[in-house]
Amino acid sequence: MNNDRINVFLILMAVLGVKVTLLLLFINYLLSNKGELLDIFFVIFNTLSIAILGIIIFSVIVSYSILYRENVNKYLMKINFKLVKAMYPLIINICKFLKISKNDVRNTYIHLNNIYIYSNNYNLNPEDIMILTPHCIQKGSCKHKITNRIQNCIRCKGCDVSDLLDIKEKYKVKVFVATGGTLARKIIKENRPKAIIAVACERDLTSGIQDVEKIPVIGILNERPNGPCLDTKVDIEKIENAINFFLGGV
Repeated sequence: MNNDRINVFLILMAVLGVKVTLLLLFINYLLSNKGELLDIFFVIFNTLSIAILGIIIFSVIVSYSILYRENVNKYLMKINFKLVKAMYPLIINICKFLKISKNDVRNTYIHLNNIYIYSNNYNLNPEDIMILTPHCIQKGSCKHKITNRIQNCIRCKGCDVSDLLDIKEKYKVKVFVATGGTLARKIIKENRPKAIIAVACERDLTSGIQDVEKIPVIGILNERPNGPCLDTKVDIEKIENAINFFLGGV
């Protein structure tokens, strides 16, 4: 992964820590010398403040170790990812303020998620694995729409849908195409997969990973040679690697 994106994400986490610190110092100033009752609140507030800052510092250190491929215990990864998930909305807001690309943050968030998932062991049946892709993976000019039924593809090789059907037949996994988050959630609810391999852009993958808490999701960014939401592509090798991983392979 691009180190610049990693550094941006870590810097934003540090900026969040600085902003929290400044806010706490300001509130401390307002509450100082306001009487005994407020003194008790003052102690409780400072204790909680130190705990929050400690959590942010902990998450920055663990995230750095994970992203730079140091050996990190998978349980620490799990705890850290929950913390990053909680801080994510604040980090995104800092992006707006500093005019930094949100996709850099989203990309790193997806990367952290994938590293954590790959740190676990799975041995699933093929029918419990779902591949979920956006409809833009199909060539826009194709008349054989596959949104509700991927088998409508006539395998003209004009897009990657044919390759996905090959994977479906080879591994016996489930493959679905969704037009958006609402349909994707409906598909997941109806099919109850035990693992998901999701293909999408940074924004949709991030929101999807956040929506599905109890199911492991490996996120694979789509390729956009023609821009967003038009004739996108996917790295089929990455999908096969994810399938083999969930099946208990390497």
